[in-house]
Amino acid sequence: MTHKFSRDFAPSLLLASGIVAAMSVQAACSDLAAMCLLAVAMLAADTLAARLYGALLRPSCAAVVLAVACCLAGCIAMLREPGHTASLIPVFGLGAWVALFMPGGSRRDDCCTARSTWSAS
Repeated sequence: MTHKFSRDFAPSLLLASGIVAAMSVQAACSDLAAMCLLAVAMLAADTLAARLYGALLRPSCAAVVLAVACCLAGCIAMLREPGHTASLIPVFGLGAWVALFMPGGSRRDDCCTARSTWSAS
């Protein structure tokens, strides 16, 4: 029971600590560094989830797209209104948690299946 609990809980805990660290970096240093740290936390949590579920040790396509979108949104918000970046960090963290940690690991299977059907045609 504890192995299943840690398998489900560890990536979420990693992402939560990434959100807290990004908010701390945003308060101390810069907005762009905070968004990049949040993107790295997203990729690390997804890679850890893949490893714990027995998949390849790499982030999924969805995690990479979400991390790039996080960095781009941080850049756009920083150019327009630097104060709004602090409000984006929890929103992107929650969005990453919902998008990346779907139950059952079905997201990875669908991505690999889609890639193999595209290459066959």
